[in-house]
Amino acid sequence: MEGLISTGQSILEWAQQLGLLSAAIAFCIGGYYLILGGDQGRRKSVGWFIGASVGLIVVMGAMGIAQGIDSNIKF
Repeated sequence: MEGLISTGQSILEWAQQLGLLSAAIAFCIGGYYLILGGDQGRRKSVGWFIGASVGLIVVMGAMGIAQGIDSNIKF
């Protein structure tokens, strides 16, 4: 059972690193649209900023949820 838990934690840590990198790229794209997007730039950038923020919150919160479940449920 410990092996399964450590594998799950490793997958979550890897997903957090990937999510952080993806959010950084999305913020850069949103900034590009905001600065150089012309008339519709602000409208396009808001979607990128909101998507990156929500995705980052979900990915970073996954480890906390998993640790809470692990501490409350015992087999």
